[in-house]
Amino acid sequence: EAALVSTHSAVIQATSQAIQANGGLSSPFAGDKVLAYWNVRNTRSDHALRCVAAAQELYLATQKLGLNVRLVCTGGPGTFGPMGTKTQRAFTVVSPCVPRGLVLQKLAKLIPFKILVDHAINSQISISVQCRLALVLPLAEGKAEKAYEVISVAQQADDEWMYQLKEKENERAQHVRF
Repeated sequence: EAALVSTHSAVIQATSQAIQANGGLSSPFAGDKVLAYWNVRNTRSDHALRCVAAAQELYLATQKLGLNVRLVCTGGPGTFGPMGTKTQRAFTVVSPCVPRGLVLQKLAKLIPFKILVDHAINSQISISVQCRLALVLPLAEGKAEKAYEVISVAQQADDEWMYQLKEKENERAQHVRF
């Protein structure tokens, strides 16, 4: 039992460090699960990339502990902050990315992967992160949600990431204008 508590504490420490080092906030841990948020207090155009970088760091840290974890990153707009009643408030999020993350988390038990990202995250990280389509989830009204497995994360300086992100944003803006 002491070894289990020690390993769990090491995972919590590694998780907290990876999230904070990459500019994220985490909710309180619930067993072996944690929900982390980016772009809440400090708006950054590279928030999705920082989320995936944190997931990569956490994956590597847990490998050193002899654990085989699977991580899910989803993105989208949401409302963040303290919510609840006067007597029971907690920092939380209300967003469509939360149930999407729960679905991907359940699928994580069925398919082998290390880090899985949704389409919202994949579209923002494609400059610096190599992904491959892992699965397509059928949704209501003939729609589908694509999920991608992270293959590799480029190790680049922040300045270069920011330059590439700005270039990609400019390309998107040009496409929208026409």
